[in-house]
Amino acid sequence: LSKRHKILVVINDHTRPTPTAAVLRALDLKGKEVTTIVASGTHRAPSERELETLLGGPVPPYGGRVIFHDPRDNSQLKSMGRTSRGTELQFNEHLFHAEGIIVVGSVEPHYFAGFTGGRKFLLPALAGYKSIEMNHSLALDESSSILKLEGNPVHEDFMEALEIFDRYEDIFSIQLVLNRDHQVSCSLSGHIVDSFNGAVERAKETYVASVESKADVVIAVATPPMDLDLYQAQKAIENVKLALKDQGVVILVSPCPDGIGIRTFYDLLAAGGDVMKKIKAGYRLGYHKAAKLVELERRAKLFAVTNLQPETLNAISIAPYKDIQSAFDAATKLKGDNSRVLVALDGCLTVPLPRN
Repeated sequence: LSKRHKILVVINDHTRPTPTAAVLRALDLKGKEVTTIVASGTHRAPSERELETLLGGPVPPYGGRVIFHDPRDNSQLKSMGRTSRGTELQFNEHLFHAEGIIVVGSVEPHYFAGFTGGRKFLLPALAGYKSIEMNHSLALDESSSILKLEGNPVHEDFMEALEIFDRYEDIFSIQLVLNRDHQVSCSLSGHIVDSFNGAVERAKETYVASVESKADVVIAVATPPMDLDLYQAQKAIENVKLALKDQGVVILVSPCPDGIGIRTFYDLLAAGGDVMKKIKAGYRLGYHKAAKLVELERRAKLFAVTNLQPETLNAISIAPYKDIQSAFDAATKLKGDNSRVLVALDGCLTVPLPRN
């Protein structure tokens, strides 16, 4: 990209642990016309304080404009046809104005995309709302699962969107894998696909924790920034369920200062009735999250220690507790004093995988 003048720097938003500011400080973009875009998908725009954390100050170290992606603003979007699975592709117009694109991301396990990072900078992060909704409806397929890429329809739809976008030579990708303290464990850069694939292998080594056997009780702690709301914190539940015995108990620990977050999944669950039938009748963005919770609630009990009102959690069949000790006491009373307990201190990143 050294000979390109108009550069678009694509960064994650405040809901991801990526140490973006450290990467931005290392970029030499002197003499370039640079625009930095916060690729937030359908998430809210970051607050002023959150933005300063992302950038390492009020402005990026290399200067230029900072803009926010809005998937509902059709005036910002350009259409590019459909994928073979029917996903209508609309992408932020600034991608097409740029001569070179620098993508900064991190790769972690993801409960239905297999892994975050890499190709996700385009779809869903810089896509239109309809594009995201159509793609995420594929999460209802049982092959859309954590750690799985081959045969995963969500991932394959991402990759096809990237192929249709067809700007491989214009993209410089920086993909990070973080350690338990959210510090950089390794960095892979270059081609968007090669850097992602390499980071996936390192992410498996970093985030997949081998455990002896499944547990009766799993305590899943959502750490910042995934603890902002219930929509994000639910990922901790999904990450640990492979290590949970049938009829076991998951205890989610997350403050959720922003409340529920995107409400579609919550409102669907709270309305009661046959949730899966309603989803089949017409998918809306967020319904996949409701489907995953219903699936788990059929074989386990869900407890939560949050700052949400008790009635808010009771409405979706999650038992509220005021502190971890009371939730733990209730779980062990239910499962017995000799129950096997597993604690995932970073539940949104760690995937405990039983050896058997």
